[in-house]
Amino acid sequence: MAIRTVCLCLLQHDQRFLFQRIENVHESKTMYRPIGGTMEYGESSLVTVRREVREEIHVDIVDPVLQYVIENHFEYTEQDQATGTVVQGLGHEITFIYSAHVDDPLFYQQDIVNGIESNEVSYEAEWKTLLELKQDPHALVVPEGLLELLLQTEKNLFRSSLHHQIASAT
Repeated sequence: MAIRTVCLCLLQHDQRFLFQRIENVHESKTMYRPIGGTMEYGESSLVTVRREVREEIHVDIVDPVLQYVIENHFEYTEQDQATGTVVQGLGHEITFIYSAHVDDPLFYQQDIVNGIESNEVSYEAEWKTLLELKQDPHALVVPEGLLELLLQTEKNLFRSSLHHQIASAT
């Protein structure tokens, strides 16, 4: 598998962040991931994050700022859609995580935001506080290490405005 480059957007309102909810039936976990997706050849991370948010939840983001870069090595289990067999493998992602906002105040009043992936699979995104995610034993924030970075940022434990973390499954 090649290295995958992903661009995600942290949308925050009050103390809550918008996360795509992904049920992981193999691990009995609910994964939470900021909105976004895979970088296409020739795109910058900024162009990608704007395009992905617009395509998935149909809003334009304002004032995106790169906050984190996370390099992640992970094991995954998925079902091959063509054969139905369960496939296990190792993944390697580099994730650019931006913060931004949306100018429409009605957007932030939605409890659930409906989204759609590029493969036409629909999903729900919901607003979660960091404390809710930290205290839920069935919640897994991805990419790995993001929740810890957000908690450290909340406590102002960083001296730099850009944070880089390498997380490894090995």
